[in-house]
Amino acid sequence: MYLDYLPYESLRPHQDRMLDAVYDVVSRGNQGILMIDAPTGTGKTSCISAALAAAPGKIVVAVRTVSQIDIYIDEINRIWSKTRHKPEIAYMVGKQRICPLEGEFRAESVYAGCLRLREWTKNYVSSKIGKGNAAIYDPHADSIPEEEPGYRTFCPYYLRSREGFEINGSVHFRRSARALDVVEGLKKRVTAPSGLMDSCQGICPYEIMSLYAKNSDIVIMNYSHLFSPDFQDIIFQWLEMDSEKVTLIIDEAHNLGDAVRAMNSRHLTQRMIDLAETEVEKFEGTLGQARLEETREEASWRREGIRIIRQLLPRLRRFLQSRLDRMPEGEALMDADLFRAFLYDGIDDIEDALSYFSDVAVAVADLNLAEGDRENLQGDIQPSLALVLLFLRDMETAETDIALQRKIVVTGVGKRKLVRLEVNNIDPAANIRRITDNVNATIMLSGTFSPLEAYELYCLGEEGRAEKLSLPNPFPKENRLLLVAKKATTQLEQREDMDNREEISGHIRSLIECVPGNVAVFFTSYPMMNNYRDVCLSSSRKVGKKLCVEPRSADQVPELLDLFFSLGARGGGVLTGVCGGKLAEGIDYKGEALKGVAVVGLPLSAYDEIQKEINSYYTMKYGKIKGMLIAYTLPAINRGLQAAGRVIRAESERGVLLFCDRRFGYDDLGGVNQFLPGWVREELILVDAREGGELIQEKIAKWQMDNYSGGNPERDSEILPAGDLKGAAQKRRAQESGRKGDESSSAKRARPRRGGKRDLRELARSLGLGDPGSKRS
Repeated sequence: MYLDYLPYESLRPHQDRMLDAVYDVVSRGNQGILMIDAPTGTGKTSCISAALAAAPGKIVVAVRTVSQIDIYIDEINRIWSKTRHKPEIAYMVGKQRICPLEGEFRAESVYAGCLRLREWTKNYVSSKIGKGNAAIYDPHADSIPEEEPGYRTFCPYYLRSREGFEINGSVHFRRSARALDVVEGLKKRVTAPSGLMDSCQGICPYEIMSLYAKNSDIVIMNYSHLFSPDFQDIIFQWLEMDSEKVTLIIDEAHNLGDAVRAMNSRHLTQRMIDLAETEVEKFEGTLGQARLEETREEASWRREGIRIIRQLLPRLRRFLQSRLDRMPEGEALMDADLFRAFLYDGIDDIEDALSYFSDVAVAVADLNLAEGDRENLQGDIQPSLALVLLFLRDMETAETDIALQRKIVVTGVGKRKLVRLEVNNIDPAANIRRITDNVNATIMLSGTFSPLEAYELYCLGEEGRAEKLSLPNPFPKENRLLLVAKKATTQLEQREDMDNREEISGHIRSLIECVPGNVAVFFTSYPMMNNYRDVCLSSSRKVGKKLCVEPRSADQVPELLDLFFSLGARGGGVLTGVCGGKLAEGIDYKGEALKGVAVVGLPLSAYDEIQKEINSYYTMKYGKIKGMLIAYTLPAINRGLQAAGRVIRAESERGVLLFCDRRFGYDDLGGVNQFLPGWVREELILVDAREGGELIQEKIAKWQMDNYSGGNPERDSEILPAGDLKGAAQKRRAQESGRKGDESSSAKRARPRRGGKRDLRELARSLGLGDPGSKRS
């Protein structure tokens, strides 16, 4: 029914292919999976239309960031405007983003503060019922007292979301009539997260959001809602979804594996130990003992559990402190034997000790956690004693599970250093498959999903598990110039070679000096960015551009981006950052925001003991070639493609994309050309720094000519006679035929295409545009 709207009036053929493939997989069901590699501009979000037409039940869209929610809301708005169908769309957003009282929680998280106020609110309602004659308390019929912010005894927003009623002397709660009315109102329009607060009429937005999600056609939620081990088992029950009728769309799916790995990892900090000790003390107090009903045998278990905990927590603190004192900033593999010998010294049976520990942790949770806390789908999970136990359990599991990696991390915050222990899950496939193998169908979408076969192994752990579709770049080829360094590289053995450094510097200068407007240069690391800072600064000054350097603090990013975006219309700026960093992914540089990007180096992870262990795991699982690709090469390719993808975000935009490392252009000697998207491989031109600068100048001059003539071929031929163009081309071909080099077969395939540079320069001058290679170009 939704295919009568297909999202744009003139669908391109490859978009038809994508929508047909989505429709087929979703309509067949049977836990089918479709992986789609579709560059920017292919209309990936329009897949929601085909899924709506074929899906037997609810559609769940999993996104990495809240900003992606707006993209799908825009798509639903198009459906509403183009057809008579009105699919209802809801979303789940973390409380820290939509809680009206978020700014009032000082020393606690919004989740802990919310939990506290919710319990106090329930007590407030109970007292109201006890004082009155009515068996039902409706907050909307009552005069709710105003309280001073930060010193509240109840939450007025949560209060308005519930009605209290008494049965047989016990107080129960249900959704308020006003809350139900608000949800009905939301069904009549599409409301973005930014407008949700104003639509809630003083009722808790999170309560409204969760209530609406149960009955909507589409629910957008964060990855963690589905793939976190703490929520994975309850999300379908909580939202009353039949998993066999759920169709899952995963956006930006190239991020899914790493995100799931992070969600399924545990850590331990000194603060967690402090909080855990506080919880044990509270548990031993009079109030805790008075509220706990237990037999004599249970009391004996509790006492033994407390004795074990009193031994382990101080030892954990001492171990962390010793690592903090001895270890520099960074991360290292943990000596698991040393850790276990120190922690469990004098304890004969570790499993028995952890069982006693568990008995106390469960009792503490029963005392401290409200029943409704399962609705906290993001944020802190309390209590800390349980988290310490889960960490210790995972440490023991890692003794036999080679997919779990144990390490120590020391970080610096100002003049202070912090330490934490981690147990990381390095293989996300099993946790992803727990969802994908139990829903109707899964559609995985990404603009940087190449090679699909490698991502299939990484995310799904099985060859042939998914159907795969790779689409070409839909934007006009003439609007982009893709270059790759013929000589330059950041490989360790060549990194300090003077000729190599000069080649890298030359490529950087060409991008900054020859591309008008804003450009960005992304490096493999902060030290490398600092090594070429002077090059970037001198070239920026030469052409009157301002240098903007990626800050270490995320808090400074918005201000820096505001400055950089403003420079696009007044002389231009040069942004330097790090691949995989705060500026190279997830930011949309549209319009004049970015005209050229250089990716300097292949951004491989540090080849340390931690990375070697990950490489060893995947090599053992998939063999050396596939294993190393997944463990080591694939993340680097993705970081590079993500950084490069910041330029040319719309069909009308033009830009230069430079891979400043020869490994992007070759398949041998550590090259990765064969793993790049097909359209990138086809368009890459191998150049040295001088050739790259010339080609950029030629392309810029051509674009300037197009701007002058309005892209009219007839007018173009009037400005420059066809015979002159032909002669320039013939001359260039003659020059090319005489060139000699030692390029490999892949290099020859990507040999630079040369145009009439001299003629274009003369043309630019005749049009009053100046020398394309000059400061004003």
